[in-house]
Amino acid sequence: MTSNQTETYSLEDDLDVSKGSYEALIDVIQEDIKVNDRVEASFHFLKYHDCIDRETDFLKTLRKHLVYYCFPKARYKGKSVDEIADLVFEGRDKFFNAKDSANGRKGSSRSGELGEIALYFLLESYLKAPQIISKMSLKTTQGENFKGSDGIHLGLQGDKKCIFYCESKLNKKRDAAFDDCIKSILDFQGRKKDFEISIINNHIDVSVPALRDAIIEFLDPTQVKGDDWLEVHTCFVGFNWAKFVDIEAVLPNNKLMDELKKELTTELIEVKNYLSKKITYPTIRQRFFFFVMPFKDIDALRSNFLTLLYGNKK
Repeated sequence: MTSNQTETYSLEDDLDVSKGSYEALIDVIQEDIKVNDRVEASFHFLKYHDCIDRETDFLKTLRKHLVYYCFPKARYKGKSVDEIADLVFEGRDKFFNAKDSANGRKGSSRSGELGEIALYFLLESYLKAPQIISKMSLKTTQGENFKGSDGIHLGLQGDKKCIFYCESKLNKKRDAAFDDCIKSILDFQGRKKDFEISIINNHIDVSVPALRDAIIEFLDPTQVKGDDWLEVHTCFVGFNWAKFVDIEAVLPNNKLMDELKKELTTELIEVKNYLSKKITYPTIRQRFFFFVMPFKDIDALRSNFLTLLYGNKK
C-alpha cells in the first residue's frame, strides 16, 4: 500500500461499533499497561448507574452487534429490513453450536462465543480495530467452528499496522483463564496458524483493495516482512471477582465507583505481576494484548445472554 493510500484510508471506515457504545457502558482502570516489551494489557469494568451495574445493558449491546459480528459486510450493507431480520436469526443460530445444543451440552462447549463477541466489541470500540474476517460466517451447517483463532482484526499500535489474532477465555478463576488463553495461543502458533492464513487469503473482508493486498503480502511466507507490520495475539480474559459483593454494599453511586476503582487497581497490579512471570522472552516470543474484565458470575452471564438470544425456554 502506498504512503498516499495509507494517509487517505482510515481504519474507522470499516468499523461497525462506535467508541460511544464503549464509553456508555464500560470504563478502564489504566490504559495499555505495559507488562514487558511484548505484552500489554488493559483492565476494564462495567459501569454502575444508581448503584445498579450495567451488565444487562452490556449483554443487550452485544446482542445488537450480532449481525455485524457474524457476517461479512456484503451480507448486511444496504439490505432491507426483511433481509436483516433473517440475518438476525441465522446469526443467532450460528452463534451457539447447534450440535452441542442437540446433545444438551451447555457448559464449556458453549461458553466461548460470549467471550468472542465481547472481544470483537472491545477491539472495534476501544482499539478501533475492524474485523477483517467473520469467522462465525464460516461455520459449517453442522455448527462446527473453523479451526484457528476466535477472530481476526486489523489495527494500529503506534506507527505499526497490526494483524490481531483473537482468543477469548471465560473462567471462574482468573489465573486459570489466563493459563487457558496462553495455552491456546501457543497451540495456535504450533499447529493452526498456516490454516488461519489460508482463511485470510480466501475470505478477507477489507474495503480498500490496496490494503487487502498489503495484508496478504505481509502474511505470504515467500515475501520480505516489513517493519511496519506486526502480528499480535489479542485476548479477552473474563473471570469471577468476589469483591463485587462488598463493593455493591457501598452507597451512593459515586462512592461505589471510587471503591470499585480502588480495589480493581490492586487487582491490576496482581495481574501485571502474574503475566510478567507467565510470559517471558525468549521462552515465549509472541506479542500479546490482553483485555481483562472481572464479572460477578460467569455462569450467570452466559445464561443471561442465552436468554436474551433465545428467550426463557432455551
